[in-house]
Amino acid sequence: MKKSVFLFFMVLFLASEVDGQTVIPVKENLQNEKTINLSEIASDIRFVPLETTDDCLLGGDCYIQYADGQIFVSSDLLYRFDGKTGKFLNKIGSKGQGPGEYTNSLRYTVNPATKRVYVLQFKTMLEYDYEGNFLRTLPADNHNVGACCLLNDTQLVYANDSYNYTTENQADQLYTVDLQKGKIIGKIASPVDKKLRGALNLSSFDFFYRYNGQVCFKGSFQDEIYQIQSPKKKVPVYVLDRGFLKADYGKKNAEIDPRNRMKGIQIQNVFETDNYLLVSYTNEKNSYQGVFDKGEHSFVNAVDKNGKAGFTNDLTGGPSLIIFPFQVSPEGTIVNALNAGYLVEHRKDFEIDNPRLPSRKAEWDKVLDNLTEDSNPVIFLVTVKSGR
Repeated sequence: MKKSVFLFFMVLFLASEVDGQTVIPVKENLQNEKTINLSEIASDIRFVPLETTDDCLLGGDCYIQYADGQIFVSSDLLYRFDGKTGKFLNKIGSKGQGPGEYTNSLRYTVNPATKRVYVLQFKTMLEYDYEGNFLRTLPADNHNVGACCLLNDTQLVYANDSYNYTTENQADQLYTVDLQKGKIIGKIASPVDKKLRGALNLSSFDFFYRYNGQVCFKGSFQDEIYQIQSPKKKVPVYVLDRGFLKADYGKKNAEIDPRNRMKGIQIQNVFETDNYLLVSYTNEKNSYQGVFDKGEHSFVNAVDKNGKAGFTNDLTGGPSLIIFPFQVSPEGTIVNALNAGYLVEHRKDFEIDNPRLPSRKAEWDKVLDNLTEDSNPVIFLVTVKSGR
């Protein structure tokens, strides 16, 4: 009997490694929930209320990046705020179809080494300085509205998220631009599943994240997370096993109808720490905050005391934390943005006894005291624990 049990657990262990990739059993643990305090993954939290003026009124849907002590927010336009005080600093570029203007600023990235901002358009990339001045146009072949990220101080990688529409057996999915030479220097192909060609995925999007000095990428149609090792090479490091709960794209443009969105398991975002892989995802329009323990190879969904997805904020009180899409974090810091109206309305619901960080709790109370329903969002900067 002991031998059988030993062999059983050996099978489980071996099943978690396939061709050097760690398999994360998302589907198998869909009902596996646990209340997890924020203090288990984080050591500190700061609150940055973004200044609200007529020059920087932000909409409900924002793409946020925290970099170089600055907070960049793409709403209707691209804005820059001070990362400590939340003071509005300036707009970056302008909206339009003329030279140096963008039709949308949803996909951008920041280069702290040169203090430059890169905004991707459908076929080009626009470069600005921090003050918002247009500098030049760079190539971005076959780009649609995919994600982008710095590969290093002189190279930027972006995803062509329309690669699955091609009729080729393989299509170029990732492109690297040399920012000094001003040209594309590498392409990485992705096998295109014939069943997905022409499919439309509006439930999740391509995204990049950084960990341990490396850039990782996940495509919206793919289960694999890849580490990008050079402009021409990527290797799979994780597989997010969605099993039979993958979305059905048999009808190519089914997601044009909003009623057909968020079906199956859709991976929204990933944040990696020394100890965990934090995976936010949806299934049948319900949100989940998955936690994969890298040491134990276990997966569980974090919920708060009310059974909602997220880490219970025992550091200061406040809303539970979840890794939201379109909120780009540097290594070691999780970025969250919460609507001011929501925070004002639910203030009493967030109260806790004996917060672990009383001084931060005082800061949190001060932020709430100065909020109105019409204020810009509040940015949460969460410092994650390193090592084991």
